Amino acid sequence: MRIARGLGFHKRLLLSAAGLLSIAVPVAIGGFAAASGLCQSQTTGAPAAFEVASVKAHQGGADKGERTRIIEPGRITYMNASLGEFIAMAYGVKRYQVSGPDWIVNPGSSDRYDVIATAGSPVSTEEVKRMLGPLLAERFHLIFHRETRELSVFELVLAKGGPKFKPSEKAEGAQSMKPDGEGGFYFRNWTMASFGNWLSGLPSVGRPVIDRTGLEGFYSFDANLFNFTKETDTGDTKRAMVSGDASDAIFSTLQNQLGLKLVAQRAMMEIIVIDHADKLPTEN
Repeated sequence: MRIARGLGFHKRLLLSAAGLLSIAVPVAIGGFAAASGLCQSQTTGAPAAFEVASVKAHQGGADKGERTRIIEPGRITYMNASLGEFIAMAYGVKRYQVSGPDWIVNPGSSDRYDVIATAGSPVSTEEVKRMLGPLLAERFHLIFHRETRELSVFELVLAKGGPKFKPSEKAEGAQSMKPDGEGGFYFRNWTMASFGNWLSGLPSVGRPVIDRTGLEGFYSFDANLFNFTKETDTGDTKRAMVSGDASDAIFSTLQNQLGLKLVAQRAMMEIIVIDHADKLPTEN
């Protein structure tokens, strides 16, 4: 299985999450607690270690260099990624479930990293993700704990009349999002859960989005959530998507074009809270 995603110009989105502390459950993992993924290790065993791993600061910030996202059995190649993205992947949470300094949790942070690591033998892509935990602890001296917080969220639900799109005719192929030439985007093979997660990353939404549509399977659809036109240049597109000023457009077009709406709620969520991480990783 191969997962490759190059997050292009139109997909560099910022993420914000806020919440109130409810219950603290310490699960510290870092340079002095080498067994990263401590809770998992009690039931499934500690993840294997990479045989060879290169961890380096990405030069030039978020806007310089390609964003490579490749995971395959026994190997990961991630270039130009935030530390928060690596942490979320290693511990199986959404990015809005990682709380810490802005340089870690902000997807638009200029602090970026390149990780190329290979296992000694083929292992599943899920195991490759778990193996990131010990690597992050070793190279960044990462320490965190878990808390349960009450967060302001949006529930993604069906609007009156139901969805205005149909299941994908062919669910084969990777999930993708591409400009449709008319100012919007064509979403191919998306679940509603993954679409909600994408919406969570938009500053104009500003909250975690939880799928409550009841729609299962994969869907493909066009959506012009920002009311762009085909004449909109790339600079204006970027500014509109990261400015957080498109709330009205998103809320109205979700309902008018897709038959979906966002309903404000409160929800309890487990959060990974970063206690310490080095900005400059220990390299090879």
